[in-house]
Amino acid sequence: MDYLLKENLILGCGNPLFGDDGFGPEFVNRLKGIAIENKYDNLSVIDCGSGISAFLNLINGSKHKIKNLFIIDCGDFNGKIGDVIVLDGKEISSDEFIKSSHSMNISHEIKNFSSNIKIILVQGKVNPSIMSLEMNKEVIKAFEKVENIIFNLMEGS
Repeated sequence: MDYLLKENLILGCGNPLFGDDGFGPEFVNRLKGIAIENKYDNLSVIDCGSGISAFLNLINGSKHKIKNLFIIDCGDFNGKIGDVIVLDGKEISSDEFIKSSHSMNISHEIKNFSSNIKIILVQGKVNPSIMSLEMNKEVIKAFEKVENIIFNLMEGS
């Protein structure tokens, strides 16, 4: 549980069995592929799959040094497929919160989180009744956008 000793934590969440919903885990794989944790020694990167709520609850209940939490996910904010938005974690407690397949589970844990939280959502198209390992090409193009956002946020931390 070395990630609890880091100041920055990136959580990629989602389910790769539902196409675009796998954006978060795939993004984490790409970050690990470029060894981002070696570039920033105060950073940990974790694929938490669809278990973001339990993961945040675990962190909330522990003594940690996390100052900045970055959650990467696919969501529906009525944008064009592949669009990216960055939300402050406090925004998700409002009734107007953008819908993500995980939003119902994490709002309580985020409200109680002591760290700075940024949620980076990519507009995807997810049909929970159809399993598919393929992401839309527009969502795949968003990897570079989100990577640039992460690098900018890490330089500022």
